[in-house]
Amino acid sequence: MIREIISNDSLTLILFGSLFLLIILKKIDSNIFYQNLSFFHRDLRNSFSNNLFGIKLPDIIYKILFVSNLSLLLTFFYNQNFDFSIYFKYFKYLIIFFLLKILFDVIIGGLFSLNNMMRNYIYLKFVYNNSLGILILFFNFFIAYSIFDNQNITLIFVSFSVLYFIYCYFSIYFSMKKAIYKNWFYFILYLCTLEIIPYYYLISNVL
Repeated sequence: MIREIISNDSLTLILFGSLFLLIILKKIDSNIFYQNLSFFHRDLRNSFSNNLFGIKLPDIIYKILFVSNLSLLLTFFYNQNFDFSIYFKYFKYLIIFFLLKILFDVIIGGLFSLNNMMRNYIYLKFVYNNSLGILILFFNFFIAYSIFDNQNITLIFVSFSVLYFIYCYFSIYFSMKKAIYKNWFYFILYLCTLEIIPYYYLISNVL
């Protein structure tokens, strides 16, 4: 069924503001930009380094773009239309969620003497989230300005985003397999308590 194209000043500002910010980020650091466009990041699989933290200001801005566009995609998915109050609610919860996860990752690294490993882990998650954020931005443009009914389209894009998100984690763990083998008990403990349970709680109680 053909629907009316969404017309909303806030939505337009979010989408084109994200695109404009992406162009600015490319001008600031083109290496990070093109790295984020390399969605499968095979070049990062051997990037584990004991001295690398690697997160720069553009990475943080990319992370905010990721959260913003993920919030927008979830708004389309659950509301079938744009509602700024719903978008802002998701944005607020997701920002808090990811900030807490980074904080807990840093704390866990300190408690179990895994600082170097956790720094690289955080960095790799930033890179993959940045890529997913760019991808979701184009998904959102398609949903917002498509002339077709967006229910099935949104479902496809959400499903693809979830699959890519899962792929990201598997790819990160594969790239750090040597470090994980040496600390397998801590890894299993971390995976259950700070990855699976938080995402389960977020999906079942917040989203």
